[in-house]
Parts: sequence; C-alpha cells; structure tokens
Amino acid sequence: MVTTTSVIEFLGKLVPGYDYRAKRSRLNTDRSVREKLARELKKSAVNLKEVSDLAYRDGKREVVDHIKDILKAIDLFVVEIEDSPFGQSPLFKQDGVSDEDIDHMIEFDRLLVTELEVITKTSELIYDHVLKGETSDIIIQVRKLKKELDVMKNTFSDRLDYFMKR
Repeated sequence: MVTTTSVIEFLGKLVPGYDYRAKRSRLNTDRSVREKLARELKKSAVNLKEVSDLAYRDGKREVVDHIKDILKAIDLFVVEIEDSPFGQSPLFKQDGVSDEDIDHMIEFDRLLVTELEVITKTSELIYDHVLKGETSDIIIQVRKLKKELDVMKNTFSDRLDYFMKR
C-alpha cells in the first residue's frame, strides 16, 4: 500500500523542498511543482519537434500534422501552468491546514507527476522508434500521448479548482 510518507519522499526526490505541511513552504512547493511540470513538458516537446522534423524529411505529412497538433496542445498547457493563479489560494495563507487538505494537495501532485512520467516516456519512445525507422505506429502513439496530455490537463484543472475553493 502506498503511504503519504512514501509519496512525499517520491515527490521530494523530484521536487526539492517538497512540503505542504509548513505554511512558509506551501507557496514554494506549489511553484516548484508547476515549474517541474512545465520544464518536463518542454523537454517532451523538443523530442516531438525532432520527430516532426524527421517525419517531414521523410515526407510523412500525416505524422507531421499529428505532431503539430500535440506540440500546440503542449505549448498551450505550459502557458496555462505558468500563468495559473499563484499564491492566491487560501491554503497558502492559513497557518493551520487540515491533514485532509494536505493529503489532497499531495495526491494531485502525485497524479500530475505520474501522468508527466507517462508523457515523457511516451515522447521518448516515439523519438526512439523514429530513429530506428519504426514508424508504423507513430500516429497511434501520438494519439495516445494527446490523450495522456488531456488527462494531465484535467488533473491540473481539478488541482487548481481545489486550491482556489479551499
């Protein structure tokens, strides 16, 4: 069974200083999580841009079109992450925040990081397959990536809603 402590340790390895328990750390933790999400999504976009360039050179217009769509979606999501309200949540201003609220905050971050890992690995897999000349299922993989990005966007929106309504 996954415990809150093990999740915090996992997130702490990915996001230095991860801690919602102390009031002074909540704002920095939120910012650090969002910066990590944006930074890693940009790395995935770079991989996909390389794939698009290779597909363009090979005359695979359909692959280029699908990748162009996902790159646009990633760019828009990164802007949403970077421009989301920051520090306005009551959770960042209160001294005492319930354990339930902290657990929800941690769970949202765990979901986001897990979804980010899927997106990162899928974009790397697509890149590796193209380099090997294995392009038969690239469009399917790009569609899968788009679906995962949509799930991540929904989780991020739910996280933002939760933060702002508390």
